[in-house]
Amino acid sequence: MTSDYFKYLAVPTPSEHNWNGNDENDYYLQDPEQLFDELPQPFRMIDKLIGRIIDNACEVIGKREAEREAERLKKKIPLCESSEEIQVAGNVNCLASSADGSYIFAGLSEGVAVLSMGDHTVKTIWKTEDVEIVALQVKSVGNQLYLLAAVDDMGLAHLLVYYDDMFSSIKVFNAFENISERNTCSKFELSDGGDYAGVTLEAKGETWLEVYRLMKDNWVQEFDQFAKLLELIESSEKMNLPNPQDIKWTPTSLVMKVRPKPITDCIWKNSFDALQKLDDGSIIGTGQNHVITTQQWNGEKKIFEEMYETYLSKDTTEQSEEKQSQPTIHFLNLGRLLPVGLEQKTQVGLPNDLCVWWNGSHVLFHYILKIPGAKEKIDLEPKANIVWPNASPITCSAVETCASLLAISLTDGTVTLWDLYMGLPISVLAVSVDSAIRSLHILESSYCVPSASSNGHSKAQVLATCKSGAVYLITANAHTEGTITTLKERNEAPGQAISAVALVPQVSSQFLLILTDGTISLLDSTGGDAMCHYVLPFPHRVAFPWKPVFAFDRDGSFLFIKADNKISNQTPDQEESNSSLFAFSLLSLYPLDKCTKMKEPPQPPTQTTWEKRCEQFLQERLKSVMRRNEEMTKCWHQLQHHAMLIRQGKGFKEDSTTNRMLNEST
Repeated sequence: MTSDYFKYLAVPTPSEHNWNGNDENDYYLQDPEQLFDELPQPFRMIDKLIGRIIDNACEVIGKREAEREAERLKKKIPLCESSEEIQVAGNVNCLASSADGSYIFAGLSEGVAVLSMGDHTVKTIWKTEDVEIVALQVKSVGNQLYLLAAVDDMGLAHLLVYYDDMFSSIKVFNAFENISERNTCSKFELSDGGDYAGVTLEAKGETWLEVYRLMKDNWVQEFDQFAKLLELIESSEKMNLPNPQDIKWTPTSLVMKVRPKPITDCIWKNSFDALQKLDDGSIIGTGQNHVITTQQWNGEKKIFEEMYETYLSKDTTEQSEEKQSQPTIHFLNLGRLLPVGLEQKTQVGLPNDLCVWWNGSHVLFHYILKIPGAKEKIDLEPKANIVWPNASPITCSAVETCASLLAISLTDGTVTLWDLYMGLPISVLAVSVDSAIRSLHILESSYCVPSASSNGHSKAQVLATCKSGAVYLITANAHTEGTITTLKERNEAPGQAISAVALVPQVSSQFLLILTDGTISLLDSTGGDAMCHYVLPFPHRVAFPWKPVFAFDRDGSFLFIKADNKISNQTPDQEESNSSLFAFSLLSLYPLDKCTKMKEPPQPPTQTTWEKRCEQFLQERLKSVMRRNEEMTKCWHQLQHHAMLIRQGKGFKEDSTTNRMLNEST
């Protein structure tokens, strides 16, 4: 402790006699038990001195924090106004940007609109009566061909294709002539590249997931043939032009059906019978094979309800049962986790793993996406190839672009980061205790496995948002303890709850935050400071602030958000007929212009055959021989030192035989 630090602390000098005598005379012992806990001198003086040092240090820290907060409040946060207003005919329900950055697709009350990113104008509109698109996802499949996964307000899943101002419907997955037999679609997702589609269907109180293989290569050829036919007919000046809807598309193929697996009652007579009926013992953690009787289930449930009667209610039980029927899926690429099926040449570049978890479930399932042969029968309801049980139910998850990093959060506030290429956990951190985590976003990380080696890139950052409004930055490194940084404290003020969080594409360490009161802020993930506020022109406000409609372009240079007019002379019907989209230029600010990083996302390894994969694993194993020998030598030295301490503590003599064996082992 230096002399400069002592000048802030009123430490008594040795010349001051009886400096603590007044405290002892005025002290009144209220608790007789404390008579035996009183420290003797000089420890009592040391205790008071340490307490005084801590109090003064806390006072200095408080002053510095107050100065830092005052300096932050003096800093004026810039306001960014809208650069332009885009009028769209119809009510905009959702937005989705294309991966190549050419278009913004908007789901309307009567179809889909296409906005050009060049001049921000409506290029074309696909109109269909009585079809209101409420959810939309777009994937680029090459040659300016785009696949659209759209869900309407009636729960129908539409697979659309767009090419050169032309729309065509490929398939409606749950279309039935008898409306009583129709299934309702709650989620419709496409894999990156448009190779697979996952459709979540509900009917008669049941929910299941259907995975389809999309024939995108055939569709590109079929659309090219239609375009050539259209050019030929136009050159011949014929009046009747063909309709893109008349194209005979190659049908999709159903790959698998996945249903939630609740824990059922015991169907075995005894434990020996249950062990005899097990399949192969490769799947552990689903809870399907057990010897727990129905009476035991009922007894445990009764005990639980009696213990936590004050915390349970019928409303929460119904909500939890309803959430259990919704799955969350991730299409994963090549990795060591599930190498089965990668020997096929047709599997090159395609996802080979489907990761699924159900709301309210503790378990994470992995299924192999294997393309069946011509004469091979496919099991539509396969068993999971890998099962990952967790200590608490899963609340949300996120996957990196190159599919080498998986982040999952549990109801107890714990976040686990998985290395999907190796199938090993990177870090397990307790992020939030008093509030559940509602969303996870993986920032730009260096944990993607390169094609040459799996060593060298180990850092990962995850942005976690809680229901209480707190925002945390999780930084994890392999073989080290991760760190948690608080970017935004919880705020219980009305209107300050977080309604949406999104990362700015191609921009490092910036994310967008939208509150329920309509505030739009751009924050820095390194310190949580607000970089700017986006302000809509008066008298507009964010439409549906509790669930805003917004999207970025591919480069992260523009933000598009839907707004409503607070003061309007139009009738309610006229207000619903037109929506306003406001575009904000994100690169107009100087800090953003400096931190923009235009680079291609990292790609996973491309080895597909067993020979190449085994050769890669062998080379990596040979490179790690020296490191493993050093670790083994260090471990044996520690054991030898520990054995010597034990012999010395027990008074044993040196055993020459034991020392010789330890030396030979090292």
